[in-house]
Amino acid sequence: MRKGPGTAESGTLLVYSGPACYFAPSSVSLAGAKCCEEAPSEWTGDHAEVDSEWAPRMFDSTLLGGPVPHNAVLLLTGGPAAMGLSAEMVMESRHGFHTAVVACGGRRFELVLSQDNRVTELCLVPGCERHPVAEVFIPYCEQRHLAERSEAELAKMAWEWGNDRRQEFESTPDAAHPWGQGNALMAAAVVQGAFSKVAADLVEGCFGAPDLIDRIYFNDAEATAVRHAIDHEHLRCRKGPGSAAAPIRKLADGLWICGAALHLVPEANVPARYCSAQCASSAANSPAIQ
Repeated sequence: MRKGPGTAESGTLLVYSGPACYFAPSSVSLAGAKCCEEAPSEWTGDHAEVDSEWAPRMFDSTLLGGPVPHNAVLLLTGGPAAMGLSAEMVMESRHGFHTAVVACGGRRFELVLSQDNRVTELCLVPGCERHPVAEVFIPYCEQRHLAERSEAELAKMAWEWGNDRRQEFESTPDAAHPWGQGNALMAAAVVQGAFSKVAADLVEGCFGAPDLIDRIYFNDAEATAVRHAIDHEHLRCRKGPGSAAAPIRKLADGLWICGAALHLVPEANVPARYCSAQCASSAANSPAIQ
């Protein structure tokens, strides 16, 4: 008896079995996966969301809770293949013929079941329907969940994202400015009172450690340009929170304990929902009002 769409239970373990294969009915990691000997049967029923003329070609997947577009699955499995053989895939939810959400290797993906090749990445927090700031390196949404990360998490994301940017701008290293997505990291850092650590790791990731510039860049002109870029970015990071006060307050839920005006001084490393270090300390000693 075929399992109908929309009936799959969350937490189903899926296994990727190679770029040209389908999901294998096995509960092992990618390292133990083997290609299926036979492809799953093609599904020939009526699509509940689109007319047959526009419906994608689908196969019937027990593990994915029903019919799934062929090409969408191949797109989905392409990401986990690059994550290494230890990645496991878990289905989070399925909504009939509309969408299915799966998680794998520290990332979440949504398959649109009414289209042939629509797979998008989602914020890493289960249940969140927003997109991440940056795939792989900043896997949380800017609107809420990035600002909930700890100092250590934000610093790690900042350095890794910056390092990837430095490699992208290898031929023009002084142009690897941490704008755009890097700004989202800095806003989240101010919310958490983690400005100094995250700013330092972000700039170092983009340009390299300041005390190693001469070893990294052998050309004197290039090294000088990178030093200027580092100084400029540290200054810009300090000015950024002041010009973005409103969205930062929103990210911090607009909470400051004593009722005083909110002053965003990033170097103080005070979470943005407090007006001062003293206010934050008072709240820490009174858990009921945090």
